Amino acid sequence: MSSPYSALIVAAGAFLEAVQRAPQTHFTIAADAGLEVLLQAKRQVDLVVGDLDSVSPYALTEATDAGVEIKKYPEEKNESDLELALAVAIDRGTQEMQVLLGDGGRLDHQLANILVLASPRWQQAEIDAVVGEHRLWVVRGERTIPLLPGDRVALHAVGGPASGVTTTNLLYPLRDAELEALVALGISNQVVAAAPTIRVDSGVVVAIS
Repeated sequence: MSSPYSALIVAAGAFLEAVQRAPQTHFTIAADAGLEVLLQAKRQVDLVVGDLDSVSPYALTEATDAGVEIKKYPEEKNESDLELALAVAIDRGTQEMQVLLGDGGRLDHQLANILVLASPRWQQAEIDAVVGEHRLWVVRGERTIPLLPGDRVALHAVGGPASGVTTTNLLYPLRDAELEALVALGISNQVVAAAPTIRVDSGVVVAIS
């Protein structure tokens, strides 16, 4: 059986080391200046999307000369560059996404980028992210998280409460619990055995390590 169709999405500010360590995927998308770190990491780029207001002309020229597809959008738009990249990935049938984000710059941009990953618009895809030095997993249904004993993990309901939340291999387990949004209940948990699982019957949980 073939593996699910996967995409790597790299946004501006993503760490070079994270791009170099990212798994190989079927398709790679640069969100605006994410192109520069992909070129620096010598990773293949298939598509550049965004208003291209922050990527350097040199990087764009290098991508154009290499035959990379470029989709330029107006600066006055309703979606962020990351949203545009996610939408393209979904349109092209992506089932697994690895998203690389920076953890600096404007706080509103950072918050928006993290929250948008949990949007129902991408619910048919399994989404993981690296945000600076942190890892993040969007959980719908059930997921196994690749963490080891001693790792810290926080669980946050996004977009409303998550119900039927059940976890394994965590110091503070949940059993068919309701996890309210906008509360700190799920922070500072700890992995006690490898590969903890998180099941969500209704809603969305973001796991952060």
